[in-house]
Amino acid sequence: MQDLFWQLKNTDSFTIYTTLVFVAIVGWFIREIAGSSGLALSSLPLLMIGGIAGPAFFTQQMITLSYDKNVNVVTATALGVLTSLLVILLSKWLWMVLNEHRVSRAKLVAIPSRPPRLRR
Repeated sequence: MQDLFWQLKNTDSFTIYTTLVFVAIVGWFIREIAGSSGLALSSLPLLMIGGIAGPAFFTQQMITLSYDKNVNVVTATALGVLTSLLVILLSKWLWMVLNEHRVSRAKLVAIPSRPPRLRR
């Protein structure tokens, strides 16, 4: 785990720039598909973390996707951003399912259609 932190500390600028490009593209897609700028802006930090952690994780696990260093960084960054997007989508879906279950279990109280008449 400590090696991962050192690798994150020594992240080069090419990794950061490619992460920014992928995060901007995915953020734009989220805004266009969901129609919510707030959702897109709240997702950007998590996507950025996933994009930077992707190449560091692949380096730590000694997984190479290509012999070219730049191609390896770009594919690892893309996989990191897509993995974090998948985590965001799964967490939003799980939150929706739990809220739906909570609402379906609520006991509703019947409201009378007209007030009762007073007897004299």
